[in-house]
Amino acid sequence: MSLFPFSKPKVLTTLFRQGGDVLAGVKDTATRVSEHVGALWQLLLVELQEHLQFQFRRAVAILLGLVLLFFGYLLLCAFACTALAVWTGSWLLAIGCVCVLHIVVGVVCLLVGVRSKPGPIAPAVRQELQNDLQCLKLLFNSESKKS
Repeated sequence: MSLFPFSKPKVLTTLFRQGGDVLAGVKDTATRVSEHVGALWQLLLVELQEHLQFQFRRAVAILLGLVLLFFGYLLLCAFACTALAVWTGSWLLAIGCVCVLHIVVGVVCLLVGVRSKPGPIAPAVRQELQNDLQCLKLLFNSESKKS
């Protein structure tokens, strides 16, 4: 037996161990939160890329409709009018038929481009954030009931 026996009280040892457990839990939670935020960021980037691709296709459809209206009217009208005038014998009827045909095709292309509305931006990220918020509400409600 030593002259000055010194050993940590059991309560102090228990508190040190519990503090270490709490610190490890906080570190684990911070790591998981960081991973979750990173995953949400990646999901947001993927959804934004898909949204931009859709908007690009939409813009191409609108541009194609405008090109059809412009160049189709200018170039094909001349050739079709000549052919229809020879076939029907009337320049006025030939010009009218060609103009109506190209205007209808151009309007249809424009309507397809204008009416194709993109969906909401990043719906999966928004849903994931709503799920996280619900989980946090449940966690805080259960913690307040324990207190």
